[in-house]
Amino acid sequence: MSKYDVSRFKNVTVALNTPFTASGDIDLDAAKKLTRYYINKGVKSLYVCGSTGEGFLLDSGERKKVVEAVTQEAGDEMTIIVHVGCADTRHSAELAQHAEQAGAAGTSAVPSVYYHVSEESVYRHWTAITEAADLPFFIYNIPQLTGFNLSMGLFHRMLENERVAGVKCSSDPCHDILRFKQAGGEDFIVFNGPDEQFLAGRLMGADAAIGGTYGAMPELYLKLDELIRRGDIAAAQKLQVIVTMFIYRLCSFPSMYGACKTIIRMDGVNIGDPRLPFLPVDEKDPEIRKLYEDIRAAVEETKGW
Repeated sequence: MSKYDVSRFKNVTVALNTPFTASGDIDLDAAKKLTRYYINKGVKSLYVCGSTGEGFLLDSGERKKVVEAVTQEAGDEMTIIVHVGCADTRHSAELAQHAEQAGAAGTSAVPSVYYHVSEESVYRHWTAITEAADLPFFIYNIPQLTGFNLSMGLFHRMLENERVAGVKCSSDPCHDILRFKQAGGEDFIVFNGPDEQFLAGRLMGADAAIGGTYGAMPELYLKLDELIRRGDIAAAQKLQVIVTMFIYRLCSFPSMYGACKTIIRMDGVNIGDPRLPFLPVDEKDPEIRKLYEDIRAAVEETKGW
């Protein structure tokens, strides 16, 4: 059982896009502006340098600078989780140590990527990360990208570690959330991962959620969370349909990350384009302009729900 109070993590957590300059360098001023943008929107938590943050396209030095910029701007106004996963354990542990020094509230990591490693290897990888920082650690299970699916056997082993405070469950079967929550218990945080099943994940037992498309329409996810918490499931289902249709449209562009960054830019914060191999989306594209307008219209429509 985790030794930490995890109540502060029960939020809609935006997976933060990493801003870049026109020359392709990380843009720390824009990272601070983007953090403030979400604070002003009412977002309470950010997940930094994960998949959406193009974490695997950044070197360790860049990841540290982004974390420092975000935590400095957020201060006590937000709960910051830093994704520290790398292909190797040494750098993952180094990033975890840095996250603690920078003032983050927690760390998270996928298993070692690219190589097909054993459960024992992943166990030692995650354990080394937890040993590097006295922070709540959140397992990140996303087998679609890593090729490694967290088994219940390994999950139970990880639960013996008092620094393991939760899991971000991005696997496709929604019932994985139920299994992890039942095994982890009341004081163990399960984050819903797939954005298109926000409602379903919560109904299956997820305490909170982390997502990459949240950044393009945070108000809609905050409203969805509000509807679920007050028990208006019919309205939540209606809003989930709207959100899911927006997700499909975001995924229709050359890259979803490029589309999300363009939507954010159109809403007032220039965070540049994604790094290659992810492709940019031109804001002059009539389809992205229509999507932005439809998102803003939905935000206005649902304010009174």
